[in-house]
Amino acid sequence: MPGDHADRGYSAREIASFLGVLVVGLALGVGAYRAGGRLAGTGGGAVVRTAPASAAPDGVALYAASCAGCHGQQAQGGVGPALHAAAAWNSAQFAQAVLNGQAPQRPLSAVMPRFASTGMDGQPPTDAQVAAIHTFLKTLP
Repeated sequence: MPGDHADRGYSAREIASFLGVLVVGLALGVGAYRAGGRLAGTGGGAVVRTAPASAAPDGVALYAASCAGCHGQQAQGGVGPALHAAAAWNSAQFAQAVLNGQAPQRPLSAVMPRFASTGMDGQPPTDAQVAAIHTFLKTLP
């Protein structure tokens, strides 16, 4: 039937176009991944380190992995608000905000992850991890 291309294979131009789109998509994906690493302060690419089970959680690394993408590398704000006021909260208030999205006077935006249910690094967050992040925030100017 004229105009029916069901039996026709792909032309070299169609294949080249598809491969071009594939390469551009791959480049954009890699670029976004590396940019996310720079925003989180890891310099691009994920760095996985294991620590002894008895080691205290690293607040800097936890903040970079779980918070910096929205709140900025130095808690200056970005997608999410600056966290300088949160550094002054007591530990129970800070934990309530991080784990359940409840600031001392109000609920936080729905964009803020509720880490009690979403977890950190695929695991439920521990009190020590939340405290380590809070301690790190207190060191920032």
